[in-house]
Amino acid sequence: MNVINWKDFTDKDYYISSPSAVTVGVFDGMHLGHRFLINRLFTEKSVEKVVFTFIKNPAWYYHKENYPGDIYTLKQKIDSLKMAGVTTVVLIDFSSDFSKLTGNYFISCIKKHLNIVKMVSGEDFKCGNNNDTTAADLEENYFKGTGIYEMVKRQSFYGFSVSSTAIRDLIRKGNLDQAYEYLEFGHAVDLNIPVIFQDENYCYIYKNAVRQVLPDAGRYNMSILLGDKTFKAEVIIDKNIFKWLKTAEQQLLL
Repeated sequence: MNVINWKDFTDKDYYISSPSAVTVGVFDGMHLGHRFLINRLFTEKSVEKVVFTFIKNPAWYYHKENYPGDIYTLKQKIDSLKMAGVTTVVLIDFSSDFSKLTGNYFISCIKKHLNIVKMVSGEDFKCGNNNDTTAADLEENYFKGTGIYEMVKRQSFYGFSVSSTAIRDLIRKGNLDQAYEYLEFGHAVDLNIPVIFQDENYCYIYKNAVRQVLPDAGRYNMSILLGDKTFKAEVIIDKNIFKWLKTAEQQLLL
């Protein structure tokens, strides 16, 4: 899979000539709704499956104090998009300057640098300064009469309306088994961070070292990622600390 940044994508000489199916989104946690949308990129005409997404969730940029955390790290997100069959990921570093771009500029850049044969978005799609471009605008102003654009409604699975916000809430409340049901490639807390503390029996970190959403205080059976290996562990979480009973195998990775 090819991963490039927005600056390189918008270089005047950059162009993907292969017929491309495109979507745009945060894709925080590859949940079943995301997978349904991405599956719509796979057509007989499309060679490239291109996803535009963000290095940091725009919600974090606007609501730093109240943002509960990501479901996936950036690496986990990229890995999940690759497993879903995406061939190119364009990473956007959401910033003050980027937030001032109009939706018309953003969509025009995508059209300029890709040979688009299909574009897919969710029904709540918005982009541009002050959300000036919506899913309805994509249909009416950019792809009308071409048959290229498809708007996908939010999906429900087992009676649950799936969204990243809803899954974050399940994780935060400790409803992990239910949250994991809706995540296509599972979930693990990525503890590949600079400093992990140890005592005789436990490994622990300070919660503020992790950008992912964590459950409230309590004991949980969770998956944790160390190196490139995922372990199941009983995790103890309090106000400030995230700790787990270390094993000999984990010790080798620390």
